[in-house]
Amino acid sequence: MTDISFEYNVPVFAGAPESGTDPVHRDTPQYESLDWETTKMGVETAEELGFDAVWAPDHLMLGRDSAEYEVWTLLSAIAGFTEDVNLGSLVLCNDYRNPALVAKMAATLDVISGGRLELGLGAGWHEPEYDAYGWEYRGGFERLMRLDESIRLMKRMWDAGSDGASFDGDHYRIDGATCAPPPVQDPHPPVLVGGQGEEVTLKLVAKHADVWNTDVFNGDVETLEHKIGVIEDHCETVGRDPDDIEYSWDGHVVCTRDEDKRDELLDLMLPIQFEEEYQDQAPIETIEDAREYFVVGTPEECAEAIERRIDVGVTKFQGWFVDFPETDGMELFADEVMPQFQ
Repeated sequence: MTDISFEYNVPVFAGAPESGTDPVHRDTPQYESLDWETTKMGVETAEELGFDAVWAPDHLMLGRDSAEYEVWTLLSAIAGFTEDVNLGSLVLCNDYRNPALVAKMAATLDVISGGRLELGLGAGWHEPEYDAYGWEYRGGFERLMRLDESIRLMKRMWDAGSDGASFDGDHYRIDGATCAPPPVQDPHPPVLVGGQGEEVTLKLVAKHADVWNTDVFNGDVETLEHKIGVIEDHCETVGRDPDDIEYSWDGHVVCTRDEDKRDELLDLMLPIQFEEEYQDQAPIETIEDAREYFVVGTPEECAEAIERRIDVGVTKFQGWFVDFPETDGMELFADEVMPQFQ
C-alpha cells in the first residue's frame, strides 16, 4: 500500500472580513486577528492529532492588516516546540533570499529539527511584495532559470559540506562556500517545487524535485492527472524515473457533518475568481464547483475526494482547514478520514 501523508497548512495570516462578508483571504476566512498563541495552538493540535507535517507559505504582507509571520523564522520556532511533524515551506520564494544562504539555513534547520525539514521552493509571483520590499521583479522565464540555478547550487553545497562548493552560473556564483554541519537527511532534505507551467516549470520539477506541489486552481482531479502526465513525459526526456517524484495536493478542507456549517463556511469563501493566468476557467461559485477543487463535506465525502486524487498519483495532502481557529474540522478529519488511509 502506498504511504499517504496528511499535512497541515499553518495559518500565518488572518483572513476574516474586515467589514461586510468578503474575506480578506480565502485560506483563513474565520481568523479575525493574527495572534501567535492561536497560530501555535493550531500547530500543536495538528501534531497531537497525528498530522505528518506542517507547512507555511512564504509571503510578507498577505491577509488582514497585511500582518503575516515570516516563514523561516516561523519554521525555526515550530522546530523548537514540536517533535514529530516535518516542517516545510510552501513555497519559499527564490528571489527573496540568496540561495547559498538558504542552503546554509536549510542545513541548520534540518540539524536542529533532527532531520524534519522539507524544503519547498518556487520562482516567486507576488509582484506587490517585490515592489514593497525593493526586489527586482523579473520576467517569468528568468525567474524560473534563477530557480533552476538555485536548486543546483544548494545541492552542490549540501554535497560538499565542509569541503566547500563552487558554482558559476548566469545568475549566481559561489567560491568555496562551505555547508557545515551538513543536513541530517541523506543526501539532503526533500526538495518540493511548486508551479504549473508545463514547458518550463514542470520540466524543472522532472529534473530536480523530490515532490511536485499543485495549488487550489489546479487541484481538481482532471487537471492533476494531466499535470502529472506532463511531468512523467518530462522525466522520460531528462532520463529520470518518474517514481522518484511524489505528488502533493494543496487545498481547502471543509470537514463537517453539519450541512449548515458547511454552507456557512463555503459562503465565506465563494465565489473564488481565478487569478489572471487562469482567466479562461470559470470561477468556483457553488458547492458543486467546490467539490471539484476542495475536500469538502462529511468524512465519507472527504475520503472519496482524497481517494480520487490518490487514484491519479497524489500521495501528500496539505490542507487549509477553513474553520480555523475552530479545530472541529481538523479533529473530525483526523478521527474519521485519516485512519482510512493509514
